[in-house]
Amino acid sequence: MIDFRSDTVTRPTPGMQAAMAAAPLGDDVFGEDPTVNALEQYSARLFNQEAALFCPSGTMTNQIAIKCHTQPGDEVICDQLSHIYQYEGGGIAFNAGCSVRLLPGDRGRITAEQVRAAINPDDIHKPVSRLVSLENTANRGGGSCYD
Repeated sequence: MIDFRSDTVTRPTPGMQAAMAAAPLGDDVFGEDPTVNALEQYSARLFNQEAALFCPSGTMTNQIAIKCHTQPGDEVICDQLSHIYQYEGGGIAFNAGCSVRLLPGDRGRITAEQVRAAINPDDIHKPVSRLVSLENTANRGGGSCYD
């Protein structure tokens, strides 16, 4: 049986386990892990970027991105079914110090019109609407995707 519920329920094959056991190791904190270094260099070249950063989970990647694009007190706009809101343990508030504006989309998808209407006016009493998060494909939306 193949289980497609999540990448978190998959198990490595014997070949994958052997490759991991045989991989050269180094301390990633000091930039000495050749496998991680090679992956980051490959990814940077692939996307024509100066550098890349390996993150071991999608949740970590999402939270880093949110923190990089916001300031404490800002607002993040996303669909009410979005992974960053439903499945990341309150990370938007905890890690970035941001509030969340939830929009009722269509199976996890929100429209430009909804986003425009949700952006707060320039008002000292309201958080700055700083970031819009779009999920594709939408997990709780049954795998729906934007056209």
